[in-house]
Amino acid sequence: MSEEQLELLKKKLVVSVRSRQSLERTYEQQFATLTGFISRLTNVCKGIDVELDNRLAKLRAYLAKNPDMQNLAPLLSHIEQLLAQHSTRLALNLKQTTTTLKAAGKQLQQVKNLDPDFRRELRGFMQSIDEPKSSLLHYLPCIEKLASLYHKCLAIQTGSPAPEVDAEALKGLQSDISAELVNILSNIAFSGENAEKIDALREILSSTVTPEILVNSCVEIIRIIINSIAEERQSAQSFLFSLNDALNSVHTAVASSINGSTEINQSKQELNDKLKKDLAGMSAEIEKAKSLDVLKKQINGRIADIVDALTKKEELEVQEHDLLITSLSQMEERLFELEKEAEEYKKKLSEQRFKSLQDALTKLPNRASMDERMELEYRRWMRYNHDLCIAVADIDHFKSINDTFGHSVGDRVLQIVAACLQKGLRETDFIARYGGEEFVMLFPESKLKDIEKRLEHIRAEVKKIPFKFKNADLVVTISMGLTQFKAIDQPQSAFDRADQALYDAKAGGRDKIVLKR
Repeated sequence: MSEEQLELLKKKLVVSVRSRQSLERTYEQQFATLTGFISRLTNVCKGIDVELDNRLAKLRAYLAKNPDMQNLAPLLSHIEQLLAQHSTRLALNLKQTTTTLKAAGKQLQQVKNLDPDFRRELRGFMQSIDEPKSSLLHYLPCIEKLASLYHKCLAIQTGSPAPEVDAEALKGLQSDISAELVNILSNIAFSGENAEKIDALREILSSTVTPEILVNSCVEIIRIIINSIAEERQSAQSFLFSLNDALNSVHTAVASSINGSTEINQSKQELNDKLKKDLAGMSAEIEKAKSLDVLKKQINGRIADIVDALTKKEELEVQEHDLLITSLSQMEERLFELEKEAEEYKKKLSEQRFKSLQDALTKLPNRASMDERMELEYRRWMRYNHDLCIAVADIDHFKSINDTFGHSVGDRVLQIVAACLQKGLRETDFIARYGGEEFVMLFPESKLKDIEKRLEHIRAEVKKIPFKFKNADLVVTISMGLTQFKAIDQPQSAFDRADQALYDAKAGGRDKIVLKR
């Protein structure tokens, strides 16, 4: 063998080793990207099924140890089976729901003495449930319709006259129900078309209503709430289906990559065996050689075989690299799409959580938000032993304002008083609309006497607000109860003491602040 040929062989071996090292580093980086993607994906899928959650947790644990991907194939297959079982259970639930609704409808059809209009309406209902539904949520209107039909049937069958009701008592009851509905709607956040419908209903309920308007409003509110829940669940279901599709894509890509790598590794192993055999044969020929010319000819033949094997091995490594790059590119593209969907969904959930913790009318935190903040401040108080005060405020004679001027004026009074209360607090203080015309305030790291002075200033500022409605001047006042957390207190006991102080302020003539130590 000439020195030039040996040098050429050496260079090719060095290039092959470096190429292999580069390929291994690239593979490790891309493998880390893939495992990170799968871990994030499995975290998003939590909550669908307990067994599925356990399998996904096991998958994350395996991936954290950087295992051989071939060992993961059975686990991925089991996860795919669980997802398929979930789809099967959903289909069975849909079928069972259809069967139950049909049975209830047929039972109603057997009732005698029903008028033709009712029977036509019932037939229309039975036809509607014959159409296949893609989700349990799509059955909610059907259930509502069935309940309405049963209610009508019961009214037709009984036919008993309604008992006489005192007109004034009925009017008062209608007013109370209407006010409570307006209060409930103020504590629920809607968006888009539903928000416009709710605003229109609040306007209707804020005026004088008849029993028919009240009942229709209640039905419409229930329908809007059901539709909102259905939309949100449909959105969540679509997102889960997208996750399921992504997992299937990842499984397919991983399986394809594993199969391709297995075949390529087998071919490379065969080339390695051939190289070893050629090198061993070369060594044996050198030992047996008796003529330099014969040896030279034999060695040249062996070198040609080795160079050919190295070339084929290099081609296989490039093929393996291209296969891996293609597979990972597909998964990275799916990852990008899925992460974008996840970010949008998280943003939507974040906005909904913010709305769920905000009072729609006053824009203050609502009762749920107050409960969270109360628990937080209570834990901080227990840990650091600083002063913590709580006050409960209530607008005086608020029902009279609603009855005299209307609910729309009452809403405006609530908004203005809420803004005045909030303006008088520090950034570290907290205020929430507890319900109706009542507000709760928390004062961390504050002395009771200092808070009393600040609340007295706020009380005076509220009284100065120039309310004028229907050419009539209206003076609005507030009463407050204030207390400080004691060593034996729980959040509820401190709140009850402040609430009792508010009751004493009301009983003592209103427009005042009462302390309970």
